Amino acid sequence: MPSFIKSPLKKIKAILSRRSMSSKATEVAVLPLVKNNSRPSGFAAYAKAVRKYNIDTPVLLGHNGVVFKRQVIAQDAHRRRRRHHHHRRPPPSGGEVPSLPEGNEPLSEVPAEDVQNDLEYVVPVTIGTPGVTLNLDFDTGSSDLWVWSSELRSNQSGHNIYNPSKSSTAKQLSGATWNISYGDGSSASGNVYTDTIKIGALTIPNQGVELAEQLSSAFLQGGSDGLLGLAWPSINTVQPNAVPTPVENIIKQNLGQGLFSVALDQGDNNGFYTFGGIDATKAGVQESSITYTSVDNSEGFWMFPSETTVINGKTVTQSGNTAILDTGTTLCLLSDEVTSDIYKAIPGATMSQEQGGWVYPTNAKVPTVTLSVGSSSFQLNAAEFAFGDAGDGMTFGGIQSRGNNPFDILGDVFLKISLPGVLFFQSIYAVFDEANVRIGVAQRTGNVQQ
Repeated sequence: MPSFIKSPLKKIKAILSRRSMSSKATEVAVLPLVKNNSRPSGFAAYAKAVRKYNIDTPVLLGHNGVVFKRQVIAQDAHRRRRRHHHHRRPPPSGGEVPSLPEGNEPLSEVPAEDVQNDLEYVVPVTIGTPGVTLNLDFDTGSSDLWVWSSELRSNQSGHNIYNPSKSSTAKQLSGATWNISYGDGSSASGNVYTDTIKIGALTIPNQGVELAEQLSSAFLQGGSDGLLGLAWPSINTVQPNAVPTPVENIIKQNLGQGLFSVALDQGDNNGFYTFGGIDATKAGVQESSITYTSVDNSEGFWMFPSETTVINGKTVTQSGNTAILDTGTTLCLLSDEVTSDIYKAIPGATMSQEQGGWVYPTNAKVPTVTLSVGSSSFQLNAAEFAFGDAGDGMTFGGIQSRGNNPFDILGDVFLKISLPGVLFFQSIYAVFDEANVRIGVAQRTGNVQQ
């Protein structure tokens, strides 16, 4: 678990007592996602989760946890160095990108892309006046909005940079600093400003923006220009006083419904985020089919009961088990028991020390896996089970062990819809309703509105 998680949510009960519907007419910001076709790396995906949640070894490896964790991260770094020139984004002209034009349609759309070997979806967010557009990783597993900035001493090339001195609406928060540190020693830190940000058609004044002054090497490997955290405010790292997240500011400033939603895909660029409202039609679901479950936000995550897994019709029950939905994690990380049972259903599957996770023969039939969100169950997309090529006729699985982490982590593999025609019931549409402290989930089909 990240070292910065310390205390339960205390300060926003009064804010959350305002129900999610704003009293004034608002726009719903719809942000479409564009598929990146580069080959995914199982090592990179697992190493990112290991680093983020300070996960020790799956017990099935029989390794010392710290050794395994370092092994995964070190081997991933080596592979990244060898392939870096194949995946580097061209540097932006002048280090900045002009702001997007404003649209007149009720639902505005801005481009977004899935970058860095399928590890993170990025969405353009405009910051400042005049605005500069940065491609940010939207992460429901953290609560900091931090960006590459003019205060970085080096390594600015290839990124869009926020410079507060060029924004007339930027104000420095005197004495405020932020610091994210993970169990492997990686960290990011800097000072804090407030400024106007724009997410699609939705404009949020006085939003806290955390400027990166120092980034360790682990943070230099991503394809984004920063991160927009969408977890609960209690794990925001700004000191001495936490700053509101964008969704908290939507509620405080009465800008729309205090929620956002996400529908990810991997095929036809129909994935999207919404802010300030939902778009069930675009997701290919009936709004009445969205089932809601109360969340436990005491640790800052979107956490809910997830006690039942069904594998090829066989039910595995784990009393008291919980899970979180995390768009900042690519894989699904489940308990050792459940993960082992899933791969026992695949002939030839094995836990590979070389690959750092479970692999299986590429031509093998994968099991049907259903996971529970509260009292409802949702079928994992079979097309997402195969995460990436592991070589020698083997495939790196999209489900891996959570190790010593106390809860399951349902990442993008759980959320994604597959190519049309692969499977009728595909992945899910998720509604993160902060104003009502709940999460809503609906099973998607291939009937997604363009």
